[in-house]
Amino acid sequence: MSRSGSRVSKRRQALAMCGLLLTVAGGPVAQAQEEDASEAPAPKPAEMAPRAPFELLLDVERRGDGFAAVGVRGHALTSEDGLNWTQAEVPVRATLTAVDFVDEDRGWAVGHAATILATTDGGRTWTIQNYEPSLETPFLDVVFTDDQTGFAVGAYDLFYKTRDGGETWTEYEPQLSMGGWHLNSMVALDDGTLVIAGETGLLSKSTDGGETWDLIEAPYSGTFFGIRQLGPQGLLLFGLRGHAFVTDDVASLPVLPPDTDLGYQFKLPPSMEKDAEEAKESGGAEAEEEALAEAERKAAEEKAAESEWDVVDNDKSVLSLFGGTQTADGGYVLVGVNGRIWVSDDGGPKARRLPNPREGGLTDVVETADGDLLFVGENGAFLYKRNR
Repeated sequence: MSRSGSRVSKRRQALAMCGLLLTVAGGPVAQAQEEDASEAPAPKPAEMAPRAPFELLLDVERRGDGFAAVGVRGHALTSEDGLNWTQAEVPVRATLTAVDFVDEDRGWAVGHAATILATTDGGRTWTIQNYEPSLETPFLDVVFTDDQTGFAVGAYDLFYKTRDGGETWTEYEPQLSMGGWHLNSMVALDDGTLVIAGETGLLSKSTDGGETWDLIEAPYSGTFFGIRQLGPQGLLLFGLRGHAFVTDDVASLPVLPPDTDLGYQFKLPPSMEKDAEEAKESGGAEAEEEALAEAERKAAEEKAAESEWDVVDNDKSVLSLFGGTQTADGGYVLVGVNGRIWVSDDGGPKARRLPNPREGGLTDVVETADGDLLFVGENGAFLYKRNR
């Protein structure tokens, strides 16, 4: 398969975006990206590293009663208790960005170099289903709705699907939006609805198993880094500058015309530009960022007030949110830059800050069977025993 030369020519911009999405403090991902870009067409296996459980991990997933996590340099790990981790043999050294399991044994992982890997033994070993380093484009999420039907999404509208468990992957040719924006996250709801979130407020849903897609109106025009199910038909949406939103009925969200160009949203309103410039003149770049965050939050609140979305009541912040999960009690947890943790007990917009005893940013979280929280991020994985 090949993609247009214009997208490949945007490699530097793609890496910059992926750096924003995948790192919370810099260094490790930048180093991994350089390694990915310099790889020869033949994949190199990931090196076995004793400190792999303590290096940058980007995604964590439940697999039966255990867990699987993936991260830089092809690191893939499994754990039965969230405390002790075993590194798996992986046939690529590319950074792995996401993992998904349909049961205790069968799972898939995706990442840089358009990598798709599969396991049938609970993540102990992995085989390559797709690897295209010449594409210079990463997959950023993977979702399987059963052991045969799966989707992998990534930068510049990269979108592959399979109907045979990954034996063959085909590219979904129609763009989900004008402009070829990054598709950062995907979720499958209990009723079969699929939703993808990405740059410039991109939200797209499918109600026919991924055959066709409709743009839906979002409450924010900036980048979404993650989307999760919330309740039977609801969504938890989060991303740039700490913006997060909840809705209890995705079916009620307005559909946009298919030719809607989301690119116009990159242009700030004149009033917002003026406020940001004045803040920069008086307080520097940090003040400018804070002014933009404040203005964006106000605009998002005004837009959400006229829609089916509620704004999560966390800090008006420049700190982005990268991961989240629905909890068994109907609430949710959000994590992000500087180790921020936000918790809701009822799935509504009210959230409280949870103290974090560890340093370093967080990229994802899952709830354990005991109601504890398993975090991954800049410094690997750690178990937060909030109920004991």
